[in-house]
Amino acid sequence: MIEHILAERQEQYGDATENFTKIGLMWSLILDKKIVIEPEQVAQMMIALKLVRLSANPEHEDSWLDIEGYAKHGLAIINPTDT
Repeated sequence: MIEHILAERQEQYGDATENFTKIGLMWSLILDKKIVIEPEQVAQMMIALKLVRLSANPEHEDSWLDIEGYAKHGLAIINPTDT
């Protein structure tokens, strides 16, 4: 199931590493460039966001699937040859 979702997102938004890099740059701009947010940190922060949402509704299946997807992307970012 997650592979289908990841393929769908790839088609909609492009390469995850490139997308996470752009998100990190945008977040860095919002923070007035005080820090650089790396793409693997974006994956971590998105997982944290989903965990907070799950604390409000632990039965929301989509959030669990999103966490799995962000974890897969985070691992692919730090170990690109393992995927």
